[in-house]
Amino acid sequence: MSTYILRKGRASLQDLRDGMLGGNFPLGVQNVYYVDVTNGDDTYSGDSWDNAFATLNKARTVSNATINWSYTPKRYNAILVAPGVYNENLTGGFYYCHVIGTGIYGTDTETEWHPTTGACLASTLLGTHFYGIRFEVNTAVPCLDIGVANNSLIENCTFTNGAAVGATAIDTDNCTHLEVRNCTVNSGQTTGMAYGFYFRGGSDKYAHNVRIHDNVIFCETAGVFIQDTCTATQCVIGPNNMIARPAKGVDDNNGGSYVFGNYISATSDAIEHANTTTQCIGNFVINNATAAFESAHAT
Repeated sequence: MSTYILRKGRASLQDLRDGMLGGNFPLGVQNVYYVDVTNGDDTYSGDSWDNAFATLNKARTVSNATINWSYTPKRYNAILVAPGVYNENLTGGFYYCHVIGTGIYGTDTETEWHPTTGACLASTLLGTHFYGIRFEVNTAVPCLDIGVANNSLIENCTFTNGAAVGATAIDTDNCTHLEVRNCTVNSGQTTGMAYGFYFRGGSDKYAHNVRIHDNVIFCETAGVFIQDTCTATQCVIGPNNMIARPAKGVDDNNGGSYVFGNYISATSDAIEHANTTTQCIGNFVINNATAAFESAHAT
């Protein structure tokens, strides 16, 4: 395959695809920025590992500044993040970029975004791809507190609550075309995360065309929670989510989602859905220690 010549702010697509992610790195990257909390410095150029930034915030700011908002389709950047603990509580958005953790799943070997207090990110995602990042919070807040999360992909990430009780992995007010796949929601303590994915909604708020599949979710209250004011049209939960331990596995109070092909063990109700027999199909569930394969769910 053909490659681009390495130069400032860019990297060979062959290097990115084969070296960083085993051939899975997306094509079409415009600029590549590097972040290394151990060896980097925000006064550096950020265009190589030897000149890496020290913070996610610096890379985010520089990447966002390159976006040509009049250009369609947008050209994406990549931010490659070295293993280490990034103690950052960010309130600025990520736009049209791939944020790629380069570590391996497991404590001390991951790219770990772990603020002392507050959410990892409390802002907006637009055209954003998070890959291979461990998000951890110390207080009862969402790891990702996203007002708007549109046209974004979150995959192969870990969400955990550290020492906090009552945290949430992802909390959104409004989103369309958000996909969450192959992620893990877990905890190192007896009391785990309160929620996996929480869709709040409100007036003219949506979880439209959302895809949540192939995740492992350990939590206490609900694996996926959709408020009644959140319009969840064409939202698909499944297949192959494995949801363990909550009071309710999927709790859709709007009734717009489709729940297909999941494995759920709940202490109260594996699937509570406002639109019962037509939109919940083929889920294997355990409700309060009683197992059943549901071809169609009844409340």
